[in-house]
Amino acid sequence: FFWTPPHFWALAVRYREDYRAAGVPMLPAVAPLPLVANRILIYSLIVVALSLGLAPAAGMGAPYAAAAVGLGTVFLVRALALRRAPDDARARRMFSFSIFYLAGLFGAVAADALWASVR
Repeated sequence: FFWTPPHFWALAVRYREDYRAAGVPMLPAVAPLPLVANRILIYSLIVVALSLGLAPAAGMGAPYAAAAVGLGTVFLVRALALRRAPDDARARRMFSFSIFYLAGLFGAVAADALWASVR
């Protein structure tokens, strides 16, 4: 759940005028871009913390932990860049990486299970 706000809000930045025209109250259509970027950062921090917490809580091993740290670092760097200088291009990069982030974490879960089975 916590992954969806930074993902969709980053996408909605690009289409905020369309949301406004349609009367859809998506956050980027009703709030200033700096506030949206701040919310994206807050949810990104939660997402990364939860993904890191999964390692000990679910007994995940080194492959998952390494992926969660690496992917989480890049996710937060993108969110911080957007917060520092909110614009459409940074929001688009945040959105694009959020897709890779989630796919990478799921791949890491699978790799971790495979790694555990051959150990």
